[in-house]
Amino acid sequence: MHISENNISDLIVRHLKGQLNAEQEKDLQNWIQNSGKQELFDSIVSKERILKKSFAYDEFNQEEAWNKLEKQIKSSLDYKKWLAYAAVLLIPMAIGFLLLHKTPEYEVGLADVQQIEPGSSNAVIYFSNGEVVDLSKDTSGVIRSKENLLVERDSNQLKINDEELLAGEAYKMNRIVTPIGGEFQVNLPDGTKVWMNADSYLEFPSKFSGKERKVIAKGELYFDVKSNKDWPFIVETNGMELKVLGTEFNVRAYDDEAEILSTLVEGSVKVNNSRGEQILLSPGHQAVIDKGTNSLTSVVANIEEVTAWKNGQFIFDSRRLENIMYDLARWYDIKVFFANSTVKDKIFSVDVQRYGQIEDVLSLIEGTGDAKFTIKGKVITVE
Repeated sequence: MHISENNISDLIVRHLKGQLNAEQEKDLQNWIQNSGKQELFDSIVSKERILKKSFAYDEFNQEEAWNKLEKQIKSSLDYKKWLAYAAVLLIPMAIGFLLLHKTPEYEVGLADVQQIEPGSSNAVIYFSNGEVVDLSKDTSGVIRSKENLLVERDSNQLKINDEELLAGEAYKMNRIVTPIGGEFQVNLPDGTKVWMNADSYLEFPSKFSGKERKVIAKGELYFDVKSNKDWPFIVETNGMELKVLGTEFNVRAYDDEAEILSTLVEGSVKVNNSRGEQILLSPGHQAVIDKGTNSLTSVVANIEEVTAWKNGQFIFDSRRLENIMYDLARWYDIKVFFANSTVKDKIFSVDVQRYGQIEDVLSLIEGTGDAKFTIKGKVITVE
């Protein structure tokens, strides 16, 4: 006879409380014998496991709880009575943590990582005429909008080609959006290459025209601008404007972050804020706009760390744990909860592959002894 897991849980709880009748006892014994679960059952009802689960669930004081149990059972050697006492004391824990195969993540903090996968090539195109193409579903090699804007797709790259546009075509803006857990590379009509990190946005015209090439960006994007000294390339993002002729730079402008960052890899770039302040960056430097004050400053940057995401890596050089976790959250599409707020400011340095399992990163951090992670589903609790 098949007994559901919920019913088995109920039977074990009743067993712990000494409340099984004859029929229920028979059902429980049949489950143990017929499914080869004797070892599992013994582990569930062992006093050490009961106490261990109680500490994980409710932060019990181990010595105090154990002394209380010992006092209650010292006059009796009856095992069932001991289990009944244990269940009365620890019943809030017993219901939630009984079956080993139901709760392995509480036994080992990083045990549930199989449900969390790294990000992948994924984006959505929003054409100016209202058409929407989800690239995770549409695998066509060639995508054409009604205005004849041609998009060629090769693996995780898009090439925007405006050669078929009519000469009098109006200036229209299209968008490409990468979701949380997505990334994509876009080749714009002028030959500029753009790498888009997770949770990012690029708005570009159906045709570059006039005296400048202008795009709008949010999130994190890396630009390799096609050089043209007579045709400047403009990037607008959340109160920062960058003007270049031909260069490589990284822009980080997430809505939920306090700063906007532009990091120059090679060439030169002119950075402006909304107050009209201006900085001319040299390679290896980063422009920083504080959203609170709108101040514009320049600092020396760690180029390897800034561009690591584009090169398939996570490099965190003396970074706050809170910042590290939110970068991981965007890439692995997870939720992060800090059970201990003080750990947010702990500093860590990490260098791992971006396409590996999240356990690779968390294990390195946890190995320092300064932080601990518990994974349940797609929620990571940090303490």
